[in-house]
Amino acid sequence: MRKSRPIDATKQAAHLERKHQLLKVRVQELDSHLHLSTSEGVELRKLKKQKLATKDALLGLAAC
Repeated sequence: MRKSRPIDATKQAAHLERKHQLLKVRVQELDSHLHLSTSEGVELRKLKKQKLATKDALLGLAAC
C-alpha cells in the first residue's frame, strides 16, 4: 500500500496543477475586461480564492 501513495500524490498534484491552470486562465480573461458586471466581479473573487486554495493544496502536497 505504501507504493500507491506516491502515485496517488502524483495524480493529485497533476489534478491540482490542471485545476490551477484553468482557474488562472479564467482569472486572466476576467482581469482583461475594462469593466466587470456584478456577477463577473463576484465570479472573479471566487475564482481567485479557489486559485489560492488550489495553490496552497499543491504546496501542502509538496511538503509531504
